[in-house]
Amino acid sequence: MRIFTFRIKGLLAALAILLTPLAAAAQSTAHDEDIDFVLDVLRTDYAGWETKTGAGKEADFERAVALARQRIADNPEARMWALGALLDWFEDDHLTLRSKIVSPANPWAADNARPARNFSPPPGEDFAFRRLSADTVLLRVPTFDIDYLEAFEALLAEHHDEITSTPNLLIDLRGNTGGSDQTYARLMSYLYTRPIYQIGVELRDTQRNLAALQANIDSGDYPAEVQEFVRNLLDRAAASDSEFVPLSQDGFEIVTYPQVYAFPRRVGILTEGAGSSGDQFVIDARFSRKVTLLGAPTAGVIDYSNVITAPAPSGDFDLAWPMTRSMRLPEEPFDSVGVQPDVPFPDGGVEDEIAWAQGWLERQAD
Repeated sequence: MRIFTFRIKGLLAALAILLTPLAAAAQSTAHDEDIDFVLDVLRTDYAGWETKTGAGKEADFERAVALARQRIADNPEARMWALGALLDWFEDDHLTLRSKIVSPANPWAADNARPARNFSPPPGEDFAFRRLSADTVLLRVPTFDIDYLEAFEALLAEHHDEITSTPNLLIDLRGNTGGSDQTYARLMSYLYTRPIYQIGVELRDTQRNLAALQANIDSGDYPAEVQEFVRNLLDRAAASDSEFVPLSQDGFEIVTYPQVYAFPRRVGILTEGAGSSGDQFVIDARFSRKVTLLGAPTAGVIDYSNVITAPAPSGDFDLAWPMTRSMRLPEEPFDSVGVQPDVPFPDGGVEDEIAWAQGWLERQAD
């Protein structure tokens, strides 16, 4: 499955003309244009709209819209929080707004909100490689952001001989923030033992989403191979009268690598909280006979992907939404569930998760 990194900043400003007037069920405010912009993108362009509002849930969403409008009318200074809560209704971490204004403290914050899990214990939030013992090396991978592709591949090249001569590789993927599948391709070669079957994604075929893809081609951001792929997709979308168009014409891909390394023999992946391309890496890694998933589930942020961004009419925020959905749906959802570990943390947790994972790997027999 291809997941691209889109950089759409001011390129979509002209798309404001696509907005459709929406009836306001609650009190009018000075920010109705921004609210209607968000609602139009959700209904028209967001790949998760049909699934998320199906089974009679649209009425519940309309109540959430009315609440957001009322909150903004009552407390316009806190409007970013009200809009953020509306997006939270979808339970999709790819659906976000990026505020450009200063807001007060959230007046509607839930008292029982759980603190975010801290994934910064050693080796920390940076890419890192270190030897834990004669039998085990550790690789910390905090993100698959495409901006780190060259640096990450350079780190792997630097330690290639150690990785391919050591029995155990422990990958610390905890809290990985995702990015692009391209970034983990080289890492996957060390795990590979058999073909990887990737279920494809399909694009919600709308004027705004297609314009975003065309804008990326026009900007020259894509390498030649990706440009050709996207042009083919745009041609198929133009010829289609379906609401969704598969990114890959066959709907799936089979990924192979030219060799299977003798070492590492075993690969453990600490998966807790890895999201987006972090989820996808773990889904792909499960095909390897070398791999064991350790600890806790991934974040489960992969059913809807390929995020694009457009500015609100006011310029107060950018709205980001995924324009593709997985063709695994509805039979095999991962959002809000995550990929489950093969060997979970013991009840009560562990004091040192790296040491626990290392110990598990080193107790396995060849």
